[in-house]
Amino acid sequence: MLASALIVFREVLEAALVVTVVMAATEGLPHRKKWIALGIAGGIAGASLVAALADIIANAFEGSGQDIVDAAILFVAVGLISWHVVWMNHHGRRMAAELRAMGRKLTEGERHMSVLAAVIGLAVMREGSEVVLMLKGLWTGTGATPAMMIGSVIGLVGGIGAGALLYAGFLRLSVGRLFTLTNGLLVLIAAGMAARAANFLNQADWLPALGTNLWDTSFILSDRSIMGQAMGALIGYVARPSGIELAFYVATILAVLALIGLTRLRLRAHAHRGLPAIMVALIAGGVLLASAHRAHADQVWTPYVERHEWEFENEGIATIHDHNPAQRGAKDVEGAIAYSPTAWWKSEFEGEFVREAGPDQEGLHYDSFNWPNVFQLADAGEYWFDPGLFYEMDFGRGSQPNNVIFGLIGAKQIGRVLATVNLFGHKEFGPGADPNGGFAYSEQTKYRWKRSLQPGFEVFGDTAGQSRIADQQLAVGPGIFGTFLLGPGRDLRYQASYLFGATRASPTQAIRWKLEYEFFL
Repeated sequence: MLASALIVFREVLEAALVVTVVMAATEGLPHRKKWIALGIAGGIAGASLVAALADIIANAFEGSGQDIVDAAILFVAVGLISWHVVWMNHHGRRMAAELRAMGRKLTEGERHMSVLAAVIGLAVMREGSEVVLMLKGLWTGTGATPAMMIGSVIGLVGGIGAGALLYAGFLRLSVGRLFTLTNGLLVLIAAGMAARAANFLNQADWLPALGTNLWDTSFILSDRSIMGQAMGALIGYVARPSGIELAFYVATILAVLALIGLTRLRLRAHAHRGLPAIMVALIAGGVLLASAHRAHADQVWTPYVERHEWEFENEGIATIHDHNPAQRGAKDVEGAIAYSPTAWWKSEFEGEFVREAGPDQEGLHYDSFNWPNVFQLADAGEYWFDPGLFYEMDFGRGSQPNNVIFGLIGAKQIGRVLATVNLFGHKEFGPGADPNGGFAYSEQTKYRWKRSLQPGFEVFGDTAGQSRIADQQLAVGPGIFGTFLLGPGRDLRYQASYLFGATRASPTQAIRWKLEYEFFL
């Protein structure tokens, strides 16, 4: 009974502290209760899914799957929390002082709370999955006795109660002090999450330790005690940190403070509000960048999302000429359906079909099922550069390796010229996975002459695990883009480009295309 109560109390307390600080930081924002409830419900559902797939996750990434998944969850939370701190530093006090104003203030608050619901969901999902896994280990062999069940309920109530007491204390503060305290705590929470994520990646042999046990303050406060766990959740306390944990902790704090400073400088100079969201996205995604041998069909993703929009897509790339016969005839074709449930998240489901290069290869065959996601971090034009995040999981056919992709999307329009950049990393895992790392990048620039005809060019590159540029993939070429209006809420978009290989490892000539039918229901 005592063991189950302590396990549940400790993990629920960690999640409750994060949720409490987020709730206090958003006090007074419109529709906050709805989004907080959705975040908690989503976190519980996610925790149940992670627990159900525990064995599969544990065996992924050469047995380090749980560490990688935990690190990914934490890094996404770091990015969202950091963006929240910068956003609230810019908008929060003004919104709190104008709660009765209508129009854009409510829109901004609604949009912001939808992002914070994701923060809450991630916190609940990670801690909830740990509760289930720990209790499963505790009950193995003896089963869940009534005493253990009662202990679990006591731990749950105790953890929630501790969070409620902290929240009541926050509400006694003035608005100014509330913003200052909660923003400061959120910065430390994000730094602690980044340090823990770095530790997970070190355990998975993805990052070096940079020294172990730099100091030991266990004699003052053990990080295994209840108070130590609470301090770990609030300020990232670790009694015996490694070098990599300290590096990520300090770097996160400095990065967020730098973003706040840059925002203030730009406001004082009456310049465009830019750069902070881009930097936050880099913090969240850059630390995970690692490349696999081959990603899916080349394309350039945009950071723009339209709520409730549906899309049917066909896209691909095909080699049409190469001096080396072994590189001729390669094709990569995808069919996809996409939906945007919110104004900041678009999710796709893709089937990928490929023909390998070479004269003796057969025709197109099914290769993988892909699940890409785009997260729009700001309204178009809100910042100097329109930022977004990208995350994708590819599940290979049969014994084919799987792939995880994570990175930054950015777009900037100057006059009629629109430039879009993708900076992605991707890492294979599972049977036959390529251990080499690398980096993938793409860029699209187009002149918006007419809606239906926009000339431009594209760049696609991938280090493909190779250190020499000559052995890497790099293609550049002209393209045409456009949109045809088919009726109210219905568009047909097209893209076509002719790519020339810039390295000997790239096909000499290739064509890339994309057709996209968009509509609203």
